Amino acid sequence: MRNLKFFALASLFALGRSSEQHQQPQGDLKPWEVTRLSTYSPSGRPGSSPLAHLWATIANPNSIPAGSGASFEPSKANCTVDWTWSTEEPYGRTVSCTTGNQTAISDSISKWTIEIIKANSNYSSPTEDFDVKFTLTANLTVNGEDYYKVLAGTQHFAVGENMRGTCGGSGLCSWGLMDESNPVLIEPTLVASS
Repeated sequence: MRNLKFFALASLFALGRSSEQHQQPQGDLKPWEVTRLSTYSPSGRPGSSPLAHLWATIANPNSIPAGSGASFEPSKANCTVDWTWSTEEPYGRTVSCTTGNQTAISDSISKWTIEIIKANSNYSSPTEDFDVKFTLTANLTVNGEDYYKVLAGTQHFAVGENMRGTCGGSGLCSWGLMDESNPVLIEPTLVASS
């Protein structure tokens, strides 16, 4: 009887560990890579567009085990955040990114979002000093079983740190990643999974 109880407990532990392995990314995740990030603020002159922009390209180089021998595949996205310069701030809005075509050999579907977060700084412009949060949601169906993982990562961007550019006499400013800072790396963290 004692051996039977031990066997039952050992089986439950093994089953729990097996389930737990599917909940956590296995192995070390490589950092995400931001290969393009630029901002634009308008001049504010009459007749010119009032829109400010942030453009970013992010890539996840990881293939993450999902279960049943399947994996969430690497992915890449282009993100754009637009806002009216004189009347809006871009902070706190989650915006969907464009992922392009998924690979034909995988049933893994990746969705990316971007959110600009206000940095604690002296800069008054949300195009010159800010944090960006990227979120990746990966979905996969294998043999009728649905799997998903949600990962998120945040990075700081600022003129003079990892961005440079120019402001014209009209007030128009344009900033982008410094060549020596490209790519900017972001450590992803697992937020949710099944």
